[in-house]
Amino acid sequence: MTDAFLVTDKVALITGGGNGIGQETAIVLAAAGARVIATDVNEPGLLETRTRGEEQGLTIETRHLDVSDPAAVADLVDDVVAQYSRLDILVNAAGIMIMRKALEVTPEELEKVLRVNVGGTFFACQAAGRVMSSGGSIINLTSAILDRASPGRVTYAISKGGVAQLTRTFALELGPVGIRVNAIAPGWVETGMTNQHWTDSDGTVDHTKRAEYIAMMTTASPLSIVGTTRDVALSALQLASEAGSFITGQVVRINGGSYMA
Repeated sequence: MTDAFLVTDKVALITGGGNGIGQETAIVLAAAGARVIATDVNEPGLLETRTRGEEQGLTIETRHLDVSDPAAVADLVDDVVAQYSRLDILVNAAGIMIMRKALEVTPEELEKVLRVNVGGTFFACQAAGRVMSSGGSIINLTSAILDRASPGRVTYAISKGGVAQLTRTFALELGPVGIRVNAIAPGWVETGMTNQHWTDSDGTVDHTKRAEYIAMMTTASPLSIVGTTRDVALSALQLASEAGSFITGQVVRINGGSYMA
């Protein structure tokens, strides 16, 4: 039964693999047997990903990639196929957030968030969809913000709504050639993106504020827990493996019941 969750010798490309959910997904997929290429603009983060893998006896290849550059995305996908003769799994975890009230958002800020979160995901799906063979799996990261408005995060919310919609369209268009496309919408998970709530501008962590914030987020779940990056990564593994072979066009909500749609 456990073989259904293995991705032995499958080639997996992960954007945003230098931190948070992307990094954890790289570890989990490699542990499940995949040949993983983790990408990011964050070079120290990629080093951490490689090091964490090595500590567990895993090999994770890392490559620099700015997903806001469509040509760079297409070139990297082509390079992966040239190196491994295949691409089986794509996980789009790269993303940014700019905190700003809706009336204060500048055109440049909106364009930046959309270029990374929507454009980066779209063009990676497009490049992968052109080279994946039947049985391939594309997994996009959206957010629980789909189900609940959040002040100060309007550009992020718009972008993640776009990711959910492009996921459905790619699922429809790539399904006939056997490629599955899904999205994961995580609830609150502690990552480099969420730690801004208790980290000062100089990088100092306010541990009291952190504990208070996590306690507050815990109350949102009927289970009285918050999620971890591993929770999300294991969901990605299911979608990438045989265990997810009948799942496509879905937004999978991993949120401890905080939001129910």
